[in-house]
Amino acid sequence: MTSLSTLILSFALVGLLFTVLTRMAKRTENVFWTFLQHFTGVWFVFSGLVKAVDPVGTAYKMQDYFREFENTFAGLNNAFKGLAPLFPWLSNFSTGFSITMIVLEIALGVMLIVGYRRKLTAWLFFLIVVFFTLLTGFTFLTGFVPAEANFFDFAKWGPYVKTQMRVTDCGCFGDFIKLNPRTSFFKDVGLMVPALLFLFRSRNMHLLWTDRTRNLLVGGTVLVTLLFCWRNTYWDLPMVDFRPFKIGANIRERRALEAEARSNVEILGYVLENTQTGQVVTFMEPDPKKPYSYIKTYPKDQGWKVKDQIKTEPFIEKDGKKEIITETKVSDFAVEDGENGEVTEELLEEKGYSLMIVAFHLEGEKREETVTVRDTVWATDTLRISPDSVQLSRRIASIDAREETRMVIDPALDYADVFRSKVNPLAEAAQKANWKVYAIVSTPDSDVATDFQQKINAKYPFYKADDKLLKTITRSNPGLVVLRDGQVVDQLHWRHLPGVDAFIGKYR
Repeated sequence: MTSLSTLILSFALVGLLFTVLTRMAKRTENVFWTFLQHFTGVWFVFSGLVKAVDPVGTAYKMQDYFREFENTFAGLNNAFKGLAPLFPWLSNFSTGFSITMIVLEIALGVMLIVGYRRKLTAWLFFLIVVFFTLLTGFTFLTGFVPAEANFFDFAKWGPYVKTQMRVTDCGCFGDFIKLNPRTSFFKDVGLMVPALLFLFRSRNMHLLWTDRTRNLLVGGTVLVTLLFCWRNTYWDLPMVDFRPFKIGANIRERRALEAEARSNVEILGYVLENTQTGQVVTFMEPDPKKPYSYIKTYPKDQGWKVKDQIKTEPFIEKDGKKEIITETKVSDFAVEDGENGEVTEELLEEKGYSLMIVAFHLEGEKREETVTVRDTVWATDTLRISPDSVQLSRRIASIDAREETRMVIDPALDYADVFRSKVNPLAEAAQKANWKVYAIVSTPDSDVATDFQQKINAKYPFYKADDKLLKTITRSNPGLVVLRDGQVVDQLHWRHLPGVDAFIGKYR
């Protein structure tokens, strides 16, 4: 798997190559500044591109941040508390915010490489690095903040506990590579060095070509990036898929592998907290195979409790060696039927083809509806047929009417039409071909799933799952995922669904 150090080395090599070419073209007098421009420019172009293939993923990450910022400011008792309502409002524009940020990042990379309007570029670079540092700093530093404390209650900060982090990763490189929050933070702190150098010595930055050429390059970059982001957001699925549910991924096997790796995790120690004194200590187990020895030194009856575990990364044994297995969202693949409980294993063990219809948000207006429900009360009478036999006979004793309030949904017309005219015909054809067909909606929408199912005339069951899981599986709402023996063989955006014959014929 690609690491940050490998990426930085790659950026440096490409930056060095550009520096040599710039020097040969006699467009620079200071090799150091030229290399710094090319190095940071290549970095930003690459970082933006891996997010541009999936701007929706960045939008989801920004929603996570806005939600946590809202909770943080709402918990204050000063004037800053009034900022809390701002973040839910910003969350409504997270996709536009994501695209704007990605376009700016890629454009800045090109601006640095060509030396476009040096003062403007220096200021924009400095401000975006400050912005990234604040995000990654919040992510990392919340590891020091107990769950019950506010981020700004600095007196309550304690030892770093990974599970306390409010946002699990920054999304700096999208789904291409997941960075440790500590690494992400110090990466951005490191980028502050060239950001400050450019800011105070922008006159040292090189200029390539003419003003007109630079303007055309930067303007063209903005336009092309905007169109590329629009294509990967609103028009179709991501052009390049880094997610664990991409075509070719075997959900069944990967889920089993990650479960095995988690079972092999060894506990190395504990972060312990005394509920009576507030003291926090770290205790390392002398023998990982014999955990819980901390109890002798830090007994529960004296107020000690486990705050966090210090453990190894999930791994499997392969050829006598430990192989680290990175946990993905596949580990969270859990699907429930409202009546029969979890059906995850049943779905993954399905033989042959199956069609998963993912709707991570049922578009429409939810409302309460009062209906009259009639309860039939039965009575049993004993009838004597002969002196030696009797017969039991049931009869209706009464029919009682009662009112019941339930949640219903008025589906958005365009959204419901997608199901009726595009999704349902494919689902019916798949069922006739003996496929397993089902829809999965998010848990928050499960209360209206039955009503929605009836209103769109769906003849397939509706299950529920975590909305983050569904958003990870596909970026289309609704989206179709074709599985065969637990493996993803195709993903389809609702805008580009084929006809019935083409759909079934493709998988014969």
